[in-house]
Amino acid sequence: MIFENAQVSIAELPQAEAVDFQKLASSYRLVEVIATCILFAILLAGWLVFYLVNPFKTAWLSWLLLAGWTMLFGLGLLVALKRFAAEGYAVRQHDILHKHGVWWRSLTAIPFNRMQHCELSRGPVERAFGLATLKVYTAGGSGSDLSISGLPVEEAQRVKEFITRKIGDNVGEDKNLTDI
Repeated sequence: MIFENAQVSIAELPQAEAVDFQKLASSYRLVEVIATCILFAILLAGWLVFYLVNPFKTAWLSWLLLAGWTMLFGLGLLVALKRFAAEGYAVRQHDILHKHGVWWRSLTAIPFNRMQHCELSRGPVERAFGLATLKVYTAGGSGSDLSISGLPVEEAQRVKEFITRKIGDNVGEDKNLTDI
């Protein structure tokens, strides 16, 4: 048998950017805003402690820190809203795609035949809004290789069941264990 490795034309490759990505649940935008507000409330409590026990008794430093907190809080809210708008996913015949990122955009494609398992997780805020996070694991990693937050629970469950079926189908196709 002669080894062949023909070159593939780049123009003939499928374009992931042309895929119609599914948006996250609109209620996830509020979850992002709430998470940002909780983080900045903790930072504001830290500022308040600093203001009350300021050993230097320099009020200008406290107010400067508060002004910085205010600017960062506004930026944090803006990024949370932009992050929601930039994120999406698509389930295709052979893989799942996930795009995310505001400043550093990322597009991840994981083929079903490389997946080990998937799971749904729901934190307290997600449960309150009827949302779930889909986590997909591949071989060799200690954590999930793909995590899609902000999915409605029913939709996340359907996608998980679809992936589980595809993983099961691929196990039977990979190898016949009696041939080893």
